[in-house]
Amino acid sequence: MKLPKGWKEVELKDIGQIVTGSTPPRVNPEYYGNSIPWIKPPDLNHGMYVSNSKEKISEKGRSKVRILPKGSIIVSCIGIIGKVAIAGCELCTNQQINSIIPNEEIADSRFIYYLIKKIKPILEKRASSAVVPLLNKSEFSKFKINLPPLETQKEIVAILEKAEKTKEWRKEADELTKDFLRGVFLEMFGNPVKNSKKWTLFKLDAVGTLARGKSKHRPRNEPKLLGGRHPLIQTGEVASSKGYIRNYTQSYSDLGLAQSRMWPKGTLCITIAANIALTGILTFDACFPDSIVGFAPNDKVNTEYVQWWMSFLQKTLEESAPESAQKNINLKILSELNIPVPPIELQNRFASIVKEVESMKEQQKHSKNHIDKLFNALMQKTFKGELLI
Repeated sequence: MKLPKGWKEVELKDIGQIVTGSTPPRVNPEYYGNSIPWIKPPDLNHGMYVSNSKEKISEKGRSKVRILPKGSIIVSCIGIIGKVAIAGCELCTNQQINSIIPNEEIADSRFIYYLIKKIKPILEKRASSAVVPLLNKSEFSKFKINLPPLETQKEIVAILEKAEKTKEWRKEADELTKDFLRGVFLEMFGNPVKNSKKWTLFKLDAVGTLARGKSKHRPRNEPKLLGGRHPLIQTGEVASSKGYIRNYTQSYSDLGLAQSRMWPKGTLCITIAANIALTGILTFDACFPDSIVGFAPNDKVNTEYVQWWMSFLQKTLEESAPESAQKNINLKILSELNIPVPPIELQNRFASIVKEVESMKEQQKHSKNHIDKLFNALMQKTFKGELLI
């Protein structure tokens, strides 16, 4: 492909100095402290800039690491390949990270940041993966990129920053809907933990039916049980559902269904192992294992009210859960929880608001997917020099 005028193909080592991080000897704890951020791949999860880390290096340990200047581009090259951020201050990294100290006369840090994000899939393919994916300093240094003039880089950054701001606004909107419903619940029903509005208390098993999921066959992953037409929900899908379970990744065959139980659409699923007291409402009929409890309300409560009431108790239940191999609670603990029960008309009004907000969230989700596609298309065009301001 012919490059636009002024662009040139270069290797990463041509735009600055490539540095691999290091780990000071653990035998000397004095090398570790609270002075210098020591970046590892998990620290690269907080946007364009990184200025803090879970673990730090002391001033005494400074001589055992390479200090990177503010503006260096930090890229994970062992394990998860291609996570990237810009140093927001002086810092150092461990050996899982290769960094670029850019020559500011030819390379803009933000441009290189966006470029690394774009080429992440290519970096992943380039990495060796005998045991753990690895892109060593030599391979990383020789990776070729198309570099426009510095002024053009800044124009591209301006375009992408505006587009990324739109993505951030969409994420903020998602959080605001959750905060809104929490506020509505407190306004209508008061603090559910303290029962501040003095509603009548019932045991949870007195306002509906509670039962554990069923998966009697051992082993549970027997191939003949799986791959059919009957949805099978796991605890992870409840935990990540954000209120409503709309997708599934596994299914039962007819034989699998015969040793399990099908729960109807509208059932409130409650996790009781590993992830404690997280909930999701089924939007389709499904089976689930005994690490999930199903709840079907009677005429005293509705599902949305119970789900939001439980969200206020979730942290307490999780912290108090017994732990052997993994945290868990049992059906008895859930059954004996005291739930305040407001008038059903008030609960139904709340459920209507929840459903209206969920409809808005679905529209937001489609909007987010559309924005993501537009952003990726924009990245493709800008890095080809096809779209400039």
